[in-house]
Amino acid sequence: MNPEPNGALVIFDLDGTLVDSAPDLVASITFALTLVNIDVPSVAAMTSYIGNGAGRLVHRCLTNSFDGIADEKLFDRASRSFFDHYSTNVCAKSAVYPQVTSTLTELKNCGYRLACVTNKPARFTEPLLAQIGLSEFFSITLSGDSLEKKKPAPDQLLHAAKWFDIAPECCTMVGDTVTDIEAARRANMQVISVSYGYGSRSELLALGPDAIVDSIDQIVDIIAE
Repeated sequence: MNPEPNGALVIFDLDGTLVDSAPDLVASITFALTLVNIDVPSVAAMTSYIGNGAGRLVHRCLTNSFDGIADEKLFDRASRSFFDHYSTNVCAKSAVYPQVTSTLTELKNCGYRLACVTNKPARFTEPLLAQIGLSEFFSITLSGDSLEKKKPAPDQLLHAAKWFDIAPECCTMVGDTVTDIEAARRANMQVISVSYGYGSRSELLALGPDAIVDSIDQIVDIIAE
């Protein structure tokens, strides 16, 4: 592989891309919904709601609608319960996806710069990366509350590129949802989607990422082209 002289940048989403965090997120949101006497959506539905931050996840699960907005008081009660429960169970059942560690190791050894950009709040991002053993790979990590705007806005991606002093067109975003594609396109970056995460393959195809892979190790040859 031949990255740019100053080291091309590869930016990774977290949930659904590097880590299968759905078991812990679903357990915590189920706990919160039960406390406020709201019917719990199916596991498949709750998993599909992951990707735009913890607040949106709570709204979606309370209303069982992707675009739903819950009553303010109900949301406050449920989100507090969700955050409290998840903060102590952020890595109870979460697991690194196959080939993630070896792929990050290969990219880093070949001179690529690595960043993690997620819509997850920082209070959960750092503990999860640390407990699951991925912190060491990333020179910079940006969470959903690190900047004023988060994905699908391009701000986090552009901030990471500027931090490394690497032009956006020399960067690649790797993620599992349309949110990642939209952010990368707005930042003028290449984008690779993984099919095994929480996004719908048909929705990914509709937005036309540069590539869709079924295993994360497949990104290595694509990035090196």
